[in-house]
Amino acid sequence: MYIRTYSGEDHEDYTALSGLSFAPSADLVGASLPINEFQAHVHTEDDIATGQYAELYDDRDNLWARYWITYAEHENAQTVLLKAQSVIGLMDRVKLDAVYYEDEPIADVLDEVCVCNSGAVGLVMPLDYSLDSSFSSATVTGFCPEQTARERLLWVCFTLGAYVRTFFNDEIEILPIDDVSELIPMEDTYWKPAVNYTDWVTAVQAKYYSFTAGTPQTTDKYVTDAQGVNYIVTESDILLQNPYVPSGTPENMVTVEGVYLLNEDNVDGVLSHLAQWYFMRMSVDLDIINNAEHMPGDRVVVCADDETLVSGFMDSLDFSFGVQAKSRVHLTAAENINSGNLTVIYLWDTIQIGMRHYLFPGNYSYAITNPYIDMEMNGHRYVFRPVNEKAMGRIAAGDNTDEQICVVALDLCDGTLEIISVDAATASEGVVTIA
Repeated sequence: MYIRTYSGEDHEDYTALSGLSFAPSADLVGASLPINEFQAHVHTEDDIATGQYAELYDDRDNLWARYWITYAEHENAQTVLLKAQSVIGLMDRVKLDAVYYEDEPIADVLDEVCVCNSGAVGLVMPLDYSLDSSFSSATVTGFCPEQTARERLLWVCFTLGAYVRTFFNDEIEILPIDDVSELIPMEDTYWKPAVNYTDWVTAVQAKYYSFTAGTPQTTDKYVTDAQGVNYIVTESDILLQNPYVPSGTPENMVTVEGVYLLNEDNVDGVLSHLAQWYFMRMSVDLDIINNAEHMPGDRVVVCADDETLVSGFMDSLDFSFGVQAKSRVHLTAAENINSGNLTVIYLWDTIQIGMRHYLFPGNYSYAITNPYIDMEMNGHRYVFRPVNEKAMGRIAAGDNTDEQICVVALDLCDGTLEIISVDAATASEGVVTIA
């Protein structure tokens, strides 16, 4: 890993790092907008200025984060403690005026919202953002009080059913929650994951609003925009019961109110989104090998134990760095899924020379690279080559078996090596190299 800092058009790469920490998160429920950060001890005599970007890269030059340096002080002559935060932190410094939107195109709203305080007095600068194409036709209707740019972005994303990604990119990404799941194989999972359960949530309830410009009467509830226009507020409630709650469970309801961008057109979608998170009680904590293949917001399938697969959404990762990156993962809205066992049996003629066991989701299409098998038998040392490069098929419920045929590639007996079937062989100075 290395950190790149900038000075104008020039940049400096720092590879001598220790104590590097990076723990990105994404709030998929929509209750908060996390300010992600990384920090490290940078072993350099250089002075590193704050108020500029620092980029975190891996050794393959993949960008992990582009954050704003908030702290860079010498701990001693040879070490700088550097801290950098996502630009969501800069949005906290910008106050936006109270405004009423009526069918305002989402792009126009985001152009107003995705701004930061540049550090100059009263100067507000735009931030780079991207909006997923699935939201391109969305509009915003409702009232926003005076609030920070960060708070307003949270409101907009909450009503869209979107989440914000500020990691493994160089901008603010506004994304839908993707239900497509990816299997994290057992060999990439440190044993054993911890499965936890929260209390039952019996229902979710939300207030939604409509606004009418006019002069409020004494009993009217109203809001006022930055131009002094009054809007009379009409409130309504909607409730969604949890159909899975056992009989006799004490009431435990989640309530959303005061988000004035909720209206009759979007409240059903918001409630359905909340139910997805609050009605699912299971969460899972586990450690995985993760070289930036998985990130918060992804839905994944993991092995909870030898016989159980769980599907859930990553909402936070805590990385540790070594030869490979490892991350502590929290899965939320998790559930058990149908699975099937697969046994791959490797045969030489009718003799079983190997076996591997796997656990996969039901109806999963698998493609497993077959190994070369090195074993001793009857005074011979054989290397067996699989006839097929991969074992391929689809998992049915219960037990599945896949037989793969192997043939002898090399046969070593009494000091004599017989080369029967190889991809290539070269000889140089009496040394034979076999591929």
